[in-house]
Amino acid sequence: MDHHDAVRLSLVEKYLLDELPPEFRDEFEEHYFDCQECAADLRATAAFVDAAKKELKAFPAAKPRPSPAKKPRLAWLWAPAFVLPALAACLLVIAYQNFVVFPHFRSALAELRTPEILPSVSLVGGNSRGGQTPSITVHGAQPFLVLVDIPPQDRFSSYTCLLYSPSGSLVWRVQVSAQLAKDTVSIRVPPVNRMAGSYTLMVQGNTDRTPAETGVDLGHYRFTLNTQN
Repeated sequence: MDHHDAVRLSLVEKYLLDELPPEFRDEFEEHYFDCQECAADLRATAAFVDAAKKELKAFPAAKPRPSPAKKPRLAWLWAPAFVLPALAACLLVIAYQNFVVFPHFRSALAELRTPEILPSVSLVGGNSRGGQTPSITVHGAQPFLVLVDIPPQDRFSSYTCLLYSPSGSLVWRVQVSAQLAKDTVSIRVPPVNRMAGSYTLMVQGNTDRTPAETGVDLGHYRFTLNTQN
């Protein structure tokens, strides 16, 4: 799954509305951990939904008044109990678009059009058996690249790279096809869940008969991340 598919299929909205099948939900969760744009869209849309719910709860439901006269059809659309919450929701949508969606799209579009040189840390050659640990220094909100050679084996149909933080928790995982593993793999690390310290990149091999969560360990590569404000 890539960012274009996520936008085209409106996966952010469907994810928040719990309309995704389990397999698509798992795949999207793996995607947005590695996609800065989808992660930002998810946070902004979730904040908007929460604000809309709070705004609608602020208007108590009006009790209908019995009337002997027959009201025209769809007259309820003009009732204050419906008009006021609907108007408030429309104002929220307009404000959300002007202050969140449009600036985010303009910023994202500018980033896509602007060439960027990213810092990188090379794990090529490996350090799982000792040796000097490479290090990299990045600014707080700057992504960077991790370069690694995966030892390919014919019995594996794909590979999984897992990054662990200095505290030992899993930051993200990314799937690598057997075709891409033939060359040096370049992984873009987004600026989320970031802290300075020693990180470990684990590489696992996957077969068609075993799920990616139970892959065969092929190597552990360590590097040190330094951050600057």
